[in-house]
Amino acid sequence: MILLKSTYYNFRRMLRNYLGMVILLVTPIALITVFGFLADDAMNETLGIPVKDEVVVIMLFAFLMFGGFYTMEYVKGDLMSSMKWRMHSLPYQAHTHAYSILISSSLFNVLQSFIIVIYTLFVYDVHWGNLWLVFLILLTVSTFIQFVFINLVLGVKNYKTAERLGTAFGIGSVMLAEVWFKMPDIAPFPLLSTYGNPFSLGKNMIFANMTGENTDKAIISLVILIIATIILAISTAYFGRRKLL
Repeated sequence: MILLKSTYYNFRRMLRNYLGMVILLVTPIALITVFGFLADDAMNETLGIPVKDEVVVIMLFAFLMFGGFYTMEYVKGDLMSSMKWRMHSLPYQAHTHAYSILISSSLFNVLQSFIIVIYTLFVYDVHWGNLWLVFLILLTVSTFIQFVFINLVLGVKNYKTAERLGTAFGIGSVMLAEVWFKMPDIAPFPLLSTYGNPFSLGKNMIFANMTGENTDKAIISLVILIIATIILAISTAYFGRRKLL
């Protein structure tokens, strides 16, 4: 019950973070509007979907990769600054508050992403497939990203270094997913560009939901994400005991 109340409180705080909403919600919608207009009715013959649909998916996941900064910012502000002594007076432990931040950040990022999904569904007639599956895919990817960022803020001594590593993680995921350019066709790059980053794993699942094809790739991607998230959850507990207790 305390965890739920704390999660609700943190979720409301994030709703008042207008700068974050502009960066992670308004900006991708604006870019989708521009690129969607440029794509017009062109088709991606390889995927069998309109180019504008592909652009929307790319923009969706590109900004989702940086959603973990919510977790990083609130964990640092509440539990690793002068504020932490006030937090210790609360009737629950610090790690409970940290997990409530992680949960609320995951849900908040999914909400922002799903707003983009609904917007593009009605404005650009993007064929998302089963919307419940889209929601679950976004939740899985978002949860993994939050665990990455909470591990950075708890495991790295210097906060500025953790921020830089978070930025490198986001940019690196976009780069490995071959958004800007093709990776070299030599090992291990093809494997990394397909299964070696959360951006590609999310795309694999979304495209399978859109087209009904390559479901084996989507299942492999889901399994990889779940296993990686469990590993990160274990390391979060380890770093949390060292840093927050």
